[in-house]
Amino acid sequence: MTAPIDESLALATIGHEYARESVLAGEQLKSRLTTLYDVPDGMTFAQYRATVRFGDDATVPTARDLTIEGVHVRSFTPETPSRGEYLHLHGGGWCLGSHTTHDETLQQLADRTALTVTSIGYRMAPEHRYPACLDDVLAVARAVSERPSVKFLAIGGESAGAHLAALTVLELSERLGRQPFSAVSLNYGAFDLTAGLDRALALLMPGATVEDRSAASPLLAELNGVPAARFCVGTGDALLAQTLSMEARWREHASTELDVFAGAAHAFTTVRSTAARVAKIREAEFLCRRLDAGTARTDSR
Repeated sequence: MTAPIDESLALATIGHEYARESVLAGEQLKSRLTTLYDVPDGMTFAQYRATVRFGDDATVPTARDLTIEGVHVRSFTPETPSRGEYLHLHGGGWCLGSHTTHDETLQQLADRTALTVTSIGYRMAPEHRYPACLDDVLAVARAVSERPSVKFLAIGGESAGAHLAALTVLELSERLGRQPFSAVSLNYGAFDLTAGLDRALALLMPGATVEDRSAASPLLAELNGVPAARFCVGTGDALLAQTLSMEARWREHASTELDVFAGAAHAFTTVRSTAARVAKIREAEFLCRRLDAGTARTDSR
């Protein structure tokens, strides 16, 4: 049976010519996501997490495992001299996923952008409740931002990782009294924790009130002083509306780029497809444009 194109196709800005492929890939993703939080009997959540893998990236020998401020990270160095740093935050509903399962993607990003890419292994629920995950990201981001050698700093991630990236941009600038980030890449993020996501949030923030969830929602926060951002989502994603709303609000304070892929589902960049390949290339191109813009400003002084 041929998969139908989703009804939100009119919102797409890219990917119409391979929308059918994206829909078919999305159907496979959705069938997996519906049982994502079903832990088998007799298994702890930590044991279950070790069996769940997002994407099919192979391990690369260039990856280096390090610790920054006591947080485990995985580092990828570009082929050419590094021009700055990019902090990556994996998805998985704050409960699943790993900073060690995106090797091919992150090494390619490093090589395409000439940025050193650092994937952060933040603590996850249910063993560690919010804000442990955010605290880890903030600790790494602050340490990296304070290195004299880092002239350009960007951050980004997917789903829960995009949520943490947006919060880090807001929180770290408040703590430092300046905005350390020059760019942020937000892929299909969970930006409003008051709207759904109950199974993941029951693990991340058990007993949280609406006020608690609101305080942890970038969509509901003040966005003054944010850097340029790129937003990416598919028309078949349940978080499409959140991404579009977040981009619209962000655009009131800084320049934005928006890619809405026809037919693509949540987490589409974690599988091999035309949409995923194009999205990764366009993310790298965005970061290169921000790098070049920063260089141009520096040269003009």
